Amino acid sequence: MEEKLILQYENYIYKIAKKFYNVEISDLFQAGCIGLIKASRKFDETLGVNFMSFSYKYIFGEMYELTNKSRDIKLNKYYLKILKNINLAKEELIQKLKKEPTLTEICLYAEIDETIATDVLLLTESMLSLDYEFESLGESELIDFIKVEDNVDDKILVNDSIETLEPLEQSVIDYRYFQDLSQTETATVLGISQVKVSRLETKSKKKIKEYIAL
Repeated sequence: MEEKLILQYENYIYKIAKKFYNVEISDLFQAGCIGLIKASRKFDETLGVNFMSFSYKYIFGEMYELTNKSRDIKLNKYYLKILKNINLAKEELIQKLKKEPTLTEICLYAEIDETIATDVLLLTESMLSLDYEFESLGESELIDFIKVEDNVDDKILVNDSIETLEPLEQSVIDYRYFQDLSQTETATVLGISQVKVSRLETKSKKKIKEYIAL
C-alpha cells in the first residue's frame, strides 16, 4: 500500500526536493517518502482539502529537518564572516553614497571577491527562504484553503478575497500558491527582493484571512 502511494506521488516528492540543495537527492526523496506516509496516516477526507495540498507540509517538513542537520555545511563560519562583512560594508556605503550600493561597490569597498560574495548571498538567501517557508507551514489551513479545488463556494470566496489585494500582492499569491514558485523564484520573476516577497505574502495572507472571516 505504501509503495503504491509513493509511486503515485513520486514526481511530487521530487518537485519539492528541488527547493533544497547540498543534500543528496536520494536522501531528500527518502525523507519525502516518510513525510508522505505520515500525511497518509493523518489525512481525513472530511477536511475538505485534497491530499496533495495536505501532504505538502509533511513532505517539506521532513526534507527541511534533514537539510537543517547539514546546515553547518551550508552556513559555515567562513561564509557567515563574509556575509557579516558584506552587510557592514553595505550599511557604511549607504551612509556615504546616500543610495543603495551595487554588489560590485560593496565588494570593492570591503575587499571581497565578487564571485565568492555572489555565492554567499545566493546560499544564505536560499536558506532564509527555506526557513521562512518552514515557519509558514503553521498556516497550512490557509494554504490548503487557497489551493482548494473541490468546493465551488470556497473557490469563489478565495477568488473574491484575492481580488481585494493590490496588483503586486495578487501576483505574489499567484506565483507562490497557484504556480508553486519559491519566494526566491517569485522575487526573480517580479524583479523585487526575496524579503519584499516575504512581506507581501504575509500581508496578503492576513488580508485573505480577514476577508474569509467576515
